[in-house]
Amino acid sequence: MKQTYRVVGIKDGDVFVVQALELDVSAQGRSFDEALDRLKIALIAEEKEALASGRDVNEVVGPAPKMFHDLYEDRPQYREKLVA
Repeated sequence: MKQTYRVVGIKDGDVFVVQALELDVSAQGRSFDEALDRLKIALIAEEKEALASGRDVNEVVGPAPKMFHDLYEDRPQYREKLVA
C-alpha cells in the first residue's frame, strides 16, 4: 500500500541527507533527488519487512525525532512529500 511521507533534507557538504518524518528512516545522496530515490527504497524495504513479520510498519519503526519535524517547518526549501 502506498503512503505519503513528509521528508526534510539537509545539505551537509557535498551530501544531501533526507529524513522521513512519519517513520524514523533516512538516506543520503549526492543530490536531493538521489537521496529521495534512496529514501523511497528504504521506506519500501521497511514496509515489506514489517509485513513479513505480520506487523504494521508504524509498530516497528517509530516517527522521526522532534528536531526533524522542527526542521521541516523551518526549512521549506528542503522539504518534500514522497509516495512510497
